[in-house]
Amino acid sequence: MVLKIAQITDTHLFADRKTAKHGVVTWDSLGQVIKEVKAWNPDLLLLTGDLTHHGDPQAYQHLIERIAPLRLPTYYIPGNHDNVEVLNQTFQASPFLPEKTIQRQGWQILLLDSTLATAEAGEGYLSDTSLRDLEQSLEKCSQPTVVVLHHHPVPMGLDWLDQIGLQNSQALLTCLHRYESVKLVLFGHVHLQFEEVKQGIHFCGTPSTCAQVRREGSPDWEQYPGFRGLELFDDGTYRTTVIRAK
Repeated sequence: MVLKIAQITDTHLFADRKTAKHGVVTWDSLGQVIKEVKAWNPDLLLLTGDLTHHGDPQAYQHLIERIAPLRLPTYYIPGNHDNVEVLNQTFQASPFLPEKTIQRQGWQILLLDSTLATAEAGEGYLSDTSLRDLEQSLEKCSQPTVVVLHHHPVPMGLDWLDQIGLQNSQALLTCLHRYESVKLVLFGHVHLQFEEVKQGIHFCGTPSTCAQVRREGSPDWEQYPGFRGLELFDDGTYRTTVIRAK
C-alpha cells in the first residue's frame, strides 16, 4: 500500500487573477501545475504557505476554485505572505481540513506553523509551544514521520534567502535528531528544488507554482513551476520527486 501526497507551495495568488509576480501570472501557472497534480493522482494535498501574496480574501477564493475540483483532502499551513486569520476563516469547508497531525497507512505527518507576526523581511520562527507540541507528538508516536513547515530550516547557500529562513532552526534540528522516526522534512518558501540528507533526515525544498529562484549554473528546467510528489509506503520506505509544468 502507498499513500500519495502532492505538496503545493508558494502559489502567491492575487485578488486580480491577471496579476503577475516576476513576469509569471500566478493564477495561470497554478492552473498548469494543477493539471500535473491531477495526472499524478494523489490521495491528499499539502499546501505549505504563501498561498496568496497579500492575504486578500478574494485571492483565497481563487485558490479554492483551483483546488476544490480535485476533490482531495487538503491540509494547509500559512506562509509569511498569508493573512493567517483570513486563511483560517476561508478554509472552513471541504476539501480543506484544519488538522495539523495526520496519521495514515503507518505514517505520521506533522504540520508546523513557522510564521512570525513581527517578521521584518519574511523570516520564520517556531514558538516554544510549537516545539513542545512537536516533541510530544514524536514521543507519543513511533511511526515514521514527515515534518512539514513553510520556512527552510537548513541553508540554501544563497545569503539573501538564508537570512529569511527559520531563525531558530537549531532548536528544531536538535529536536528532530533525537527521534529516529523522523524521515523527512518538507518546506516551501525557497521557490526552488532542494534535497539534502543530514544525520539520516531527508530535507526537501519544493518549487513554487509560479516564479522560481534560480541558482548560478542551474539548468533551464528549473525555471518551470512545479510540485513535489511524495509516496509513503506502509513498510516505512518512501519515494519523492518534483514534477514540473512546462
